[in-house]
Amino acid sequence: IDWSRPNVKFLKEHSGKKGKGMPVVRNIRFYFREGFCWTDVNSTYLKARIKQKGVFDVLTMTLFSATKIFDFYFVCLINSRFISEYVNDFINSTSHFQINDARQLPIIIPDSEQLSRLADLFRQAVYVQKQKFEAKISNERADEMLKPIQTELDDYVEKMYL
Repeated sequence: IDWSRPNVKFLKEHSGKKGKGMPVVRNIRFYFREGFCWTDVNSTYLKARIKQKGVFDVLTMTLFSATKIFDFYFVCLINSRFISEYVNDFINSTSHFQINDARQLPIIIPDSEQLSRLADLFRQAVYVQKQKFEAKISNERADEMLKPIQTELDDYVEKMYL
């Protein structure tokens, strides 16, 4: 798709008009917004991430918070072992995790301490991932560094819910 300004303008102005080759742009209010997302098909554990501004596709489930809770909080919860097992046991035991599944998650409204702790774990994980993607550390080293962060996240979220 040509995302140049003139073409985006054409797409917006002609969306839904009659005629051959006329575009249909749906849900445009969600385009180029930040949010959080995950891949529809998962292995044992769910993995979410922050979605940068852009257009999304059907295989990447994307949510935009309608609350004052930060997106990183939802990413942390979804990335925890507790939520993955909760989804598998009570919501959807298939390899798919879709928007309607996510809407059924019991979300604890965090207090300032919980928000601060999860923000810290989130920042640590993002730092390691950036180091890996910038080829400053190996995949193996990143895995070693992420393991204790994941363990701490798993333990912390479980204690929040139990």
